[in-house]
Amino acid sequence: MSTRYNPSVSFVVLFMLLGGCSMGSLFIHEQRSPYDFDTTVAKVVENAQAEGWIVPKIFDFQKSLVDHRQRDPGRMKVIKICSPELASRMFADDDSKFVSVMAPCSISVYEKADGSTYLAAMDMALMSKLMGGNVGPVLADIAAEDAAILRFASGDP
Repeated sequence: MSTRYNPSVSFVVLFMLLGGCSMGSLFIHEQRSPYDFDTTVAKVVENAQAEGWIVPKIFDFQKSLVDHRQRDPGRMKVIKICSPELASRMFADDDSKFVSVMAPCSISVYEKADGSTYLAAMDMALMSKLMGGNVGPVLADIAAEDAAILRFASGDP
């Protein structure tokens, strides 16, 4: 695997050290859903499919953890979504196959103690700026489609 230096990475690391920013809040964005849990999950699936994405799996973390005698985290599902066209572009080059660790894309839907439903997803727009070669432009396209899939959560139709 070839490693490419990207000066943006140095900037992000410096920003995190100086600004006290955590990795989670930098690379993952969270937003409150205007809908209840089940409706939010359904909207993500419906919007992903409308954008031409497939939904190969929905993980029910609450059920899995409780079934394994762990503490109940509350309602939490992780929806795996994949754009076959974008994945094909991303993995066409051997130098970008390492990014498959992030595939398929994940959107998490969960309830917090305040009773509200939230969504979380990787900030693919930021990731696109940090990655070189073929990866950056494909992640930028993924970011645009992610925004369309999650537009409902910001109150847009």
